[in-house]
Amino acid sequence: MRKTIGLIVAVTMICGGILLSCTKKQTRDDLVRNNAEQYLKENMNDPESYEFVKLELIDSVLYKDNIEYRRQMFENRLENEKKMLTFKEEVRLTSPSMYSDDEINRHKNEISKDERIIAAIDSIEISLGNKVNEVASYTYIFSFRGKNELGAKTINVYYLQTTPDLNVKNLTTEKSKIIVNPSDFPGYLDILNRLSPI
Repeated sequence: MRKTIGLIVAVTMICGGILLSCTKKQTRDDLVRNNAEQYLKENMNDPESYEFVKLELIDSVLYKDNIEYRRQMFENRLENEKKMLTFKEEVRLTSPSMYSDDEINRHKNEISKDERIIAAIDSIEISLGNKVNEVASYTYIFSFRGKNELGAKTINVYYLQTTPDLNVKNLTTEKSKIIVNPSDFPGYLDILNRLSPI
């Protein structure tokens, strides 16, 4: 009887272990790798020759990093517009025909627009609360082997940047082409569409 109970317990543990391993949740790196592989295989010379080598996380960007980056961009633009407006208005004092009213008004409109965008970014940052500390993008070194157009199997090393949902945002072999802030933040595109239509 004891042997039978022991056997049942052992079988249950083995089966339970198998079920757990089969239903194991994918990690972030697993998801990034799967998305990258799918993306690459659609563009590879010989997808059948693909062989994974390594995926290494090297950086991450938070929503607050993206917010600060975009805010700084508009603050710089605002400062430049104000300098240009001041300069042109001063020149007009001595040479009234130098710059037209339309040109002066264009600078004033750009200043007003940039101020509204900065205020909207500040408002979104407050409304996001703790979400500003969530990761907006990961940067990895992703390497694999695959056959090139000559049929030779070579190792390929890429810098891979993700979207917040871990899809491929940027894939490049050149370090200089890594995007500083590869993703935006919730509400940013809405700001641009409302206040600065493209």
